[in-house]
Order: sequence, then C-alpha cells, then structure tokens
Amino acid sequence: MPVNAGRCKFKIMEFGTYAPWEHYPKTLRHEEMMNPMSVVFDFFSCDSVKGHSKQLKEWRYYVINDESYPGGRHGPGSLLFDYDLNLKLLEAVYLLFCHYKNYSYQRKDITDEQLAEEKEKWEYFPKRLSYKELREPYRAIKKVFKKISPQQYREYLHEWLHSALYVKADTEGLDANDVISVYDNMLKLYAAAWLIFQRETEHPHLKNRKSRSQITDTNQEIGEIRAIDPDPTPAEKLSLDEIKKLLLDRFPSVEMIIHIGTHANSFTWYLLILISDEETTPEHEISNKIEDHCKFLANVHAIVHKSNSAKVALHIGKRFWCKAISNGNILYQSERLELPECPEIANEILLERAKFHWERWGVQGNEFLKGAELYRADNNYRPAAFLLHQAVEGILKGIIQAVLGYRVQMHNLSRLLRLTLLFTDDLIKVFELDTEEGIQLFSVLQKSYSQSRYNNVFDPDEESVKLLARRVGASYKVAGKIFKQYIINLRSPALSP
Repeated sequence: MPVNAGRCKFKIMEFGTYAPWEHYPKTLRHEEMMNPMSVVFDFFSCDSVKGHSKQLKEWRYYVINDESYPGGRHGPGSLLFDYDLNLKLLEAVYLLFCHYKNYSYQRKDITDEQLAEEKEKWEYFPKRLSYKELREPYRAIKKVFKKISPQQYREYLHEWLHSALYVKADTEGLDANDVISVYDNMLKLYAAAWLIFQRETEHPHLKNRKSRSQITDTNQEIGEIRAIDPDPTPAEKLSLDEIKKLLLDRFPSVEMIIHIGTHANSFTWYLLILISDEETTPEHEISNKIEDHCKFLANVHAIVHKSNSAKVALHIGKRFWCKAISNGNILYQSERLELPECPEIANEILLERAKFHWERWGVQGNEFLKGAELYRADNNYRPAAFLLHQAVEGILKGIIQAVLGYRVQMHNLSRLLRLTLLFTDDLIKVFELDTEEGIQLFSVLQKSYSQSRYNNVFDPDEESVKLLARRVGASYKVAGKIFKQYIINLRSPALSP
C-alpha cells in the first residue's frame, strides 16, 4: 500500500455526521475535566501566547510545504508535545464554554477602564480580537466552535501532525481553506483563552517592572530563631480539638498527633502525625489528604511518618523528634503506641550535626547557584533556571536540617519554604510572596525542576532568570546568617532553642 494511502479523509469528514459523545473530551484526565482552567494554566506555563502562535505557524509551514518537521535540537518528537498541548487546550476551553453558556448570567461586565488597565499592566494583550470579544472572550470561543466541532478539530490536527512529519505535503487530503480556517481559529482560541486565564487566575502575568529587581536587603538583621514550643490559646485549643476529631474519624491509621507550632500570619497549624506501620499508603499521599480534609477548618501543614520511624529516631537521639515529643503539644496518642525515652544530646554533637547538614546541602546550593550564573552568562536560560531550583532546594534543605534537625526529602520548594516558617520569617521575605511579581517569579522557579527535564518548549526569559538569580543569591546569604545565629545560640545555653 502506498505511504499516503488512506490519508485523504477530510472531504469525507466534512460531510460526516457525529454522535454527540464524539465531542466529549478524549485527552483530559478526570481531574482536568473537573478543573479545565488547570489545563489553560499549564498551556501558558509552557509558553506565552506569542510563543505558541510562533510554534503553530511553524507547524503549519511543514503541513503545506514539501518538507518534514525537523524539530531543532530536540528532534521532531517535540511536535507531538505541541500537538497534545493543543488538543488539551481545545477540550478544556470547550468545557469552559459549556459552563459559560449555562452560567453566563453570572458574569460581570468588563468596563473600558478595566480594558485600559489590563492593556497597561499585562505582559501581553491580544490584538486579534474585536472590542466585543475583548470585553467578553467567550464570544470569540463561540466563533471558534461555530463551524468546526471539537471532534473535527481533533481530526484536523491529527492530519496536520501526519502531514508535517512527511517530506511531501498532502495536497490531496488537505484543503487550503480548511488549513486557513483551523490556523486562524487556533490563534483566536489562544487569545481568548489568555484573556479568560488572566481574568480568572489570582496571579495574572504582568509586565516586568524595575521594581521587581528591588529584592530584600540582605544586610539587615535577621529575626529571632523560634523553637518548637507551642503555647496555644484557649480558642486555639478548641480549633486543635476539632482538627484532632476530624483526623481520628477519617484516618484510622493515625496513632499520634503532635502540635509543634503555629504561624500567626498565614495561621497555619504544624502537626507531626504518626501512622500505623501497617499503613500501605505512602506518607506524602496521606499528608496531602490530611491537608485537603482540614481545609474547611484551618490551614494544616502535616508532617507524616510511620510510628517505627519515630521510635528509631528517638532511640538514636534525633533532635527534631526529641524536641517534638518533649516540647510539642500532644493532641492524641494511641494506647498501643509506646515511644522510647530520648537520650540527652550534648551541644557539641548538635553543633557537629548542624555544621554537617549546612555544609552538605547549603554550601552545595551555593555551588548550584554559581553553575546557574555560568549558564546565564552563556544565554542558556533553561539549564540556568533548573540549577536555580536545585540551588534553592539545597539551601532550604540545608537550613531546615541544620536548625530543626529534621531530614527532608522532597523537591517541592513551596512546601520547603513553608516548613522554614516554623523557625524564621526571614527566608520567605526574600521571595516577596506578598507581591504579584514575587509570586510569578517563584512560580517560574517551582516549574523549573520538572519543566526543564520533561518539557522541550520550556524556555524562561532572560529577565526572569536574572531576577531569580538575585533572589536565590539573597536566600543563600539570609540562610547563612540564620545558620550562624543558630550556632551562636547553641554555644550559649541561655539562647539555645
């Protein structure tokens, strides 16, 4: 059979009849169908509107010309990644459109003043949409799906994928008008989806401003290093009692609950939770479930371990565990759980352990930072961003293990940073997460670990990497000061946490 046999299908497709369920999502996972905006967020996390538009134009070129898609240094496989992204976006936006049709009466009118403000502040503002579409982007979505259904888009893009990977253009199977219509509609979809995303997300993408480079002054004095020694008020005790009841009711494997601290500003409860050794669900999954279940009561940061881990740690005198058991607020302990006494730990041993952890992780984090600077100087921003993530991960792990004595094994920077709030506010201040600019930069930093490894189109911009490098450098300096202060405290019994 000839290579191109069976590829001429669009003439048939145009006159075909689809069953209603053909238009249902086929590429979205269940959680994505329940929250289609997350797909839109991922789409614009991978690239900007301009970047996606440029990629679509390049894709179209290889569809209609006698050349095959080269794919640059990553090869033609990168086109499959873009194909999947576009299918997911189409399906997610169609779900959002269906929801809009049912609840359009709830939407607020966009004023001219708001449009002017968005145009001034956003990093990108669509030029392809009409005035009415700018005020109500779902008008544009309606046009996108007016003549071409979701299933037809899937078939068109599937044909585009095949055509772009063949050396010779499929002049028989592809109609020029169809190619133009699909291309124009996809660009309109990008623009409308961007508007919806910007207006419905809590942290829209804004223009880079000079103020973003004004990072925390690392010459300032650090605050007091807090110890594990919670002292809840009567009202807080009532809240903790409600949390305890919920956990015991919904998580039968829980054998001990210890309140080890509370952060006032974000009002987060830090709970150390021991579960049965027979529990088969991984600790991090239980931790996530506990935090989700407690959301309607309070913000909870759950540190979950098997009971045997606590017994071993207490037996060998791990500082975090000894402090948590002796100074923590024990909310619940199962009758069947018996824990060993914690031995006395000499300050010399604590000093030695703290220095080891900081030199192992914190100093290594600074080495990653130096490597990131080399890549940045070479205008290679993707590996630079990856190393900046590794640098922050090392710095946070180093200071947590040095000060708390708690061994952390995770890549989640947000969770690591939240854990530092148990003993200091100074590190989170460096990243300025109380500002929109700080949140956007930290979001880029968080994505850099997985996106740099698995997403061929992830390409952070020069300005973001530059500003991130400054903040990561500042975090190392602040962490170093915290470490030095902790060592001073250890050497002075009156100050020791």
